[in-house]
Amino acid sequence: MAKLINTDIVSLDGYVNDENGKFGWSEPVEEVHRFLNDLDRGIGTHLYGRRLYDVMSYWETAHEQPGHPDYILDYSEIWRSADKIVYSSTLAEPRSARTRIERTFDPEAVRALKESATRDLAIGGANLAAQAHRAGLVDEICLIICPVLVGGGTRALPDRVRRNLTLLDQHTFSQGTIFARYRVDG
Repeated sequence: MAKLINTDIVSLDGYVNDENGKFGWSEPVEEVHRFLNDLDRGIGTHLYGRRLYDVMSYWETAHEQPGHPDYILDYSEIWRSADKIVYSSTLAEPRSARTRIERTFDPEAVRALKESATRDLAIGGANLAAQAHRAGLVDEICLIICPVLVGGGTRALPDRVRRNLTLLDQHTFSQGTIFARYRVDG
């Protein structure tokens, strides 16, 4: 069975964006980007909330723009080769290939997808991931923790969800960014 992995780039105080919805502080430097590329190579399907999909759909055409370094082109290929499911009640049609839209999050459908998938699944978008956490679907949490406090915004992890975690991996990058990977034990 495939794992459902919740991966987020977060501030040290646990937010994916600030109170104004800005997240420029989270743009990974080359060293972190290359690490994230390797992390995403094993993902067969991305589950996105609408707002995160709006941001990530950039990668559909990034390779067509001149002057990108190799690690950006690499991620564009990784992203385009994965399937995407976007949960949105308003998006009329996808802006990327290998993408389908679901109007509502159905935990049983995601369980079935995990059981049938041959590659791991990633879930992103704080609101969507919160639904998966509450349904007990998340198998791993991967956090890229940036050395910044933003003081408020959208929390990466949901309130009122309690899980025991086991640290599986950790890495510190040269500029103080930290990677932490946890297994959700229940």
